[in-house]
Amino acid sequence: MELSQKGLDLIKSFEGLRLKAYKAVSTEKYYTIGYGHYGSDVKENAVITKERAEQLLKQDCGSFVKAVNQMVKVKLTQNQFDALVSFTYNCGAGALQRSDLLKYLNEGDYKKAAAELPRWNKSGDKVLAGLVKRRAKEMELFLSDVAEEKEEPKKEVKSNEQKETVETYIVVSSVPGYVNAADAKSKKNKKATVKAGTYYVFNESQGMVNVTSKKGVPGNWINPSENVNEEFYYVKSGDTVSGIAAKEKTTVANIKKLNQQIKNINLIYPNQKIRVK
Repeated sequence: MELSQKGLDLIKSFEGLRLKAYKAVSTEKYYTIGYGHYGSDVKENAVITKERAEQLLKQDCGSFVKAVNQMVKVKLTQNQFDALVSFTYNCGAGALQRSDLLKYLNEGDYKKAAAELPRWNKSGDKVLAGLVKRRAKEMELFLSDVAEEKEEPKKEVKSNEQKETVETYIVVSSVPGYVNAADAKSKKNKKATVKAGTYYVFNESQGMVNVTSKKGVPGNWINPSENVNEEFYYVKSGDTVSGIAAKEKTTVANIKKLNQQIKNINLIYPNQKIRVK
């Protein structure tokens, strides 16, 4: 790839134009001139034209364009390429080569790579406002072509439907009682409602436990907040109240007393939950 005019203008905006040789720091070995051209060819008191400064800039950019092309192994957009050349022009090819920025980029993580740019804002362990501004502009340019991750629309879950994302855990204990919400969520099973080898699921949105005899097949929802001393029976096809009473070793009168919310205890239907103790 080649540096675009937009990328060249970005570098020029931050380097600034100086037609007379200078030293940004007195301890520097060589002088700087034009758009940040630095080296042994720049002599003290040297003066150049704007046209010569443009030539030197394009000449210098050539080596950094080559460095980015050689080091980056993933596909880049023009904006991403321009941002990286600007960074390399300022910090050097060696900095790019040893940076986590390049590492993350070659792993295909464009956003993580871009997040490394602001870290290169110091000179002599001192944060410089100019570098902070430059890195921010390079980061903005780099990310301008990175697609934003769109959130998938959340599916509305009806109260009588099992949430698709519920997790299923196998019951490993047959201790009587109820699986409470905390145990289900942490995958513990100190209390179970069914025999070992069957399954239960936990619906986090409803705070309910669903007991099922087969993984992936909805069963009966149980409220973990219910009293663990209470016992319930789920009506099966063909069941009668007297038959349930005999099976659970209780009486019809007791079942009627425990289920006063049911107007007619004799009118029961499959999968209905009734309290038996």
